[in-house]
Amino acid sequence: MALLGLVLFVVGLCLVPLQETDLFFRLANGEEILRTGRVPGRNLFSFTFPDQPYLDSAWLFDLAAAGLYRVGGFPAVVVGKTAIVGATFVAAYLLLRRRGSGRVIAALVLAAAALCMRERLVERPHVLSLLGEVAVLALLPALQDGRRGAWLLVPIVGLWANLHAGAFVGPLLIALAGLGVVLEGIVTRSLASARALCNHALAAVLCVAAMMATPAGPGIFRYLAFHSDIFAVHPVDEFRPLAWHSDAPLVIYAAALALVLGLCAVLRVRPRLRDLLPVLGLAVLAGRHVRFGADFALVAAILAAPLLTAVCAGWPLRLAPAQGAQFERAAGALLALLALVPRVADVERHSRFLDIELDRTNLPLAALGFVDQHGLRERMYNDFETGAFLIWQGYPRYRVFVDPRLPAYPREFHQLLGRSEMTGDEWTRAMDHFGVTSALLDYAGINRRVAWWDPADWALVFRGQDTRVFVRRLSSRRDLIALYEIPATFTFTAEEGNATIPLDTPPAGSPVSLCEWQLRLGDLFFDLDHGHDQRAVAATREALAGPPGCLAPEREAAACAWLGAIDRAAGQNAQALALFDRSLAIAPDDTAVLTSRALALEALARPGEAAQAWSRIAALAAGSPLGDRARARARALTR
Repeated sequence: MALLGLVLFVVGLCLVPLQETDLFFRLANGEEILRTGRVPGRNLFSFTFPDQPYLDSAWLFDLAAAGLYRVGGFPAVVVGKTAIVGATFVAAYLLLRRRGSGRVIAALVLAAAALCMRERLVERPHVLSLLGEVAVLALLPALQDGRRGAWLLVPIVGLWANLHAGAFVGPLLIALAGLGVVLEGIVTRSLASARALCNHALAAVLCVAAMMATPAGPGIFRYLAFHSDIFAVHPVDEFRPLAWHSDAPLVIYAAALALVLGLCAVLRVRPRLRDLLPVLGLAVLAGRHVRFGADFALVAAILAAPLLTAVCAGWPLRLAPAQGAQFERAAGALLALLALVPRVADVERHSRFLDIELDRTNLPLAALGFVDQHGLRERMYNDFETGAFLIWQGYPRYRVFVDPRLPAYPREFHQLLGRSEMTGDEWTRAMDHFGVTSALLDYAGINRRVAWWDPADWALVFRGQDTRVFVRRLSSRRDLIALYEIPATFTFTAEEGNATIPLDTPPAGSPVSLCEWQLRLGDLFFDLDHGHDQRAVAATREALAGPPGCLAPEREAAACAWLGAIDRAAGQNAQALALFDRSLAIAPDDTAVLTSRALALEALARPGEAAQAWSRIAALAAGSPLGDRARARARALTR
């Protein structure tokens, strides 16, 4: 029951809508391998550095992901990931039982670890590293005893390296466990520790060599070294140090582990150094790069559960076998319930009980539709975070500016993208260097680069759903800019994020007329001011005061109708009537404007004209509720 509850709990954490954007470049790479029969050796997916050497050893994961996607789309990929994670926790549970942990303690400690790991239980190759770590820990006793089965470590690490470059953790765990054996031998003066040291050293060396049995060869070490200090150059979130404000569950988990170790010291239940040092090594890695937090949580659980079992064994109060069985059933039921509660909550929110499709809510689909409609994808800047999706969605027809494959781009490029401050001129020169002619920026509220597109050189042509699209002011884009330019630029502060700054007059290179610019300012103010219409009304009136023919007829008609409605609501019916007449001169059959005009005529005590207006509405809307009401109103006014 404890194991069943644990499996249900972990599966519940995994069977969720797919949100992992890195999967997209994995799928594209896997498809390229399936199509060509070989692993790409350069940066095929980018137009900025297409000849940059790039070999990610995780080609086997990419191939498997692409195969699953072909079979069953994104749900198949989610199910495949769930199977790997489930197998990892079942293997960890069995390993804990072999190490002497109680069933309930093993299940609850692993469930706590899974809860801390949940952000990393996604469709990425590191989930296979978690399974690899359990396999290495399971074989360490055989290595220490000199049994033949221990040498399975070498092919396991070799296979692991073709699934994820995190395979380096395997030899690291072996080496740290070997160091623990040596230190234990020094304390006990045991000669067996010397033999164990030789076994560990040989196994670690052979596993390091096995890591090169990938298409990347020795390049896997350059790949790993590239990531060691990347956060200082390009602040990618998963390579940041551990922080309380972002990683509170993991910090609390580590504190609980420290408390368990302290309790063991008080009760003289001493962990073996061969078990403790691998955990401490991963704790150091997780403290430096938070992406290793999940690895630490899992390996720490394998240390903590047997210690807690030993501590509990010394308690004066013991459970009878029947009580222990009941306790185990209760623990299993609790974990199953915790897995079920979020599903019930989803149903109450009118979502599906089980949704493992792609979550599209955070994808810039509307902006991409605009970009594709107007042919802006070629040489388009994109942010690091959206590059993987653009690869999957556009390759091989289109290539991206950048994507999350960090070593696929040179260090100086990451230095450019990692800068926190830049002037518009500097940024434009950088974009000119790469031949960029358009740009799609997502997460616009917090994306500091949104403020770097100088309106003198770039026109904002799309603003919606936290996405912005800019185009270079080129003669070939003049008609597009004339149709869609938005009169705004942006500023950024670390405290407030981006702020939209309306531009009162068109930049020198803009093809938009002054009166149309004012009308678009009115639209922008209406959006920015959230129901406070003063700025929008003023800008729209200024636009309508321009010379005849300055505005497109449909834009003029809509603006007059809107201002007329504002004036009528304010009791300025004569002024409203003039605006309605101006709108109807362009669109004479607009029943909404005709209705507003009829109401204004009634308010001005002009019943004859109002009756004529209602009669016209009745004729235009015959057979509809509006037509019936207009006919009745016309009759009432003529009595």
